[in-house]
Amino acid sequence: MNEISANIALVIVFVGVLIVGLALVAGAIISLLRSFTPGRQSRPAAASPPLLSRAAGYSLGLGAAVLGVVGLITLLLFDATPETSILVGLGAGLAVALVALILLVYWPSRREVEKALIDFDATGRRAQVVIDIPPNGLGEIAFHNGQERVNLGARSAAGRPISQGTTVVIERVTRRVAVVSPLDDDNGLVK
Repeated sequence: MNEISANIALVIVFVGVLIVGLALVAGAIISLLRSFTPGRQSRPAAASPPLLSRAAGYSLGLGAAVLGVVGLITLLLFDATPETSILVGLGAGLAVALVALILLVYWPSRREVEKALIDFDATGRRAQVVIDIPPNGLGEIAFHNGQERVNLGARSAAGRPISQGTTVVIERVTRRVAVVSPLDDDNGLVK
């Protein structure tokens, strides 16, 4: 009798965790869908940032839902002990939540960090070559963006070598590598 009541209590806990997980997943999905509505939806200036991002809420909810489902399955279908069903459910839930976090937060944020490194338009700026640019290779340029010194890898737009100390104009920047042309003080760009 005591074992049956312990299993009923555990079933109630697993169902509760499953419901909470599904609610978190639904909240993240609703938040995502609301972000697609037309018009600007900016946050008030005094508003605090959300406690959980969409991706973190979705990952946490997914992990909780998996914990509940796997716990119920191992307890009811495989007739495992309560301790085993808790451990298996926790392991599966944590693994799914971790994989979801990696896929939804870590990998996309790696690209954002790269973009944030050069968050201004460098096209048309003048820079100094600090490491010689070989004809078909990579050198380095430097320029100032306000008070900050910015160093970028650089390639010659014409495929000709550019020596250290030469002033160049940045034509475009792709993945922190600038395509540059030397600047002639008298006539503008050297062609």
